[in-house]
Amino acid sequence: MNKALMTTMAAGAVFGAGVVATQGTQAHADAKSDVQAAQNRVDSAKAKVDELSKGKGVTEVQGGIPDDLKKQITDAQNNVVNSQNSLASSQKNLQYYLDQKDTLQKQLDAANAKVNATSDTDPSYQQVLTDFYKVQYEVQDNDAQIKNAQGWTKSYGKYIQYYNDQLKALQDKANSYGGKTVTVKKVDQSALNAAKKEYKAAVKALDKAKAKAVTYDVPAVGKHNEFTKTAKTKKAAKHEAKKHVAKKATKKAKKHVIKKIVKKSKHLFSVRIKSKKVYAYKTIALHKDGRKVEKKGTKLYVYKIVKKGNKQFYKIAGNRVITANNHYVVRVK
Repeated sequence: MNKALMTTMAAGAVFGAGVVATQGTQAHADAKSDVQAAQNRVDSAKAKVDELSKGKGVTEVQGGIPDDLKKQITDAQNNVVNSQNSLASSQKNLQYYLDQKDTLQKQLDAANAKVNATSDTDPSYQQVLTDFYKVQYEVQDNDAQIKNAQGWTKSYGKYIQYYNDQLKALQDKANSYGGKTVTVKKVDQSALNAAKKEYKAAVKALDKAKAKAVTYDVPAVGKHNEFTKTAKTKKAAKHEAKKHVAKKATKKAKKHVIKKIVKKSKHLFSVRIKSKKVYAYKTIALHKDGRKVEKKGTKLYVYKIVKKGNKQFYKIAGNRVITANNHYVVRVK
């Protein structure tokens, strides 16, 4: 082979290797550019979602009273009416015991006179004395009921004053709401949904662009029409394939997980709220914070009986505790 031919072949080989190297470098640059462009679209879509989520300020004229204020006024009115009804009931009870007081006092005077008129040697003296003590107890009990009714009457009077003041404050607030102009923020939900959809598509496109951004080696001279992946890239691809197989196996195994059956706690018995209301506290410490009102007639399941000092409490659903006092609750089962 002459020198000219060898020189030409050598030049061709060098030229071919250069072409392949240039093509490989360009492929890397293009892949990197595609990833960057996809990332820019993701960032732009995310910014758009964030902006739409905040909503835009819109000026509105509020006609009438807001619904939450209306509800507060209604509740306050109901509180006033309920307190008035409770006061009337308490006053009725007070009058009953006051009327009883005169009758019982006459019976006590008569019984006392009978005791004084009967000799202690008389066979009927013991019965006369028993009758006297019975009437005396009824008088004392009636006096206690009068004191209790007077206390409730005074309390309900204070409640009525408190709820009337609360109602007046709410009504004054409502009167200032005529045609008030306010600025509120509103979210365009349809535009926000479209932006979220666009963001998801951009993220998917970015993942695809990253998957295509593989590293290439320049092949040997004579094969400059092909690109071959590096050993490092091949190893990474093999690792990804193994991860995919493991993920599928885990997903399949999850489908056959046997769910544990949780047994429900059995209650000891049931009680019904006897008084107007009873508070259900979060803990036996009986803190006011977070307590819940159980209204008259409500049926509750009791799961445990607990004590605090010399007082007894029932543990009900939600790990709350209520009083076990028979004046407030009655056992029904």
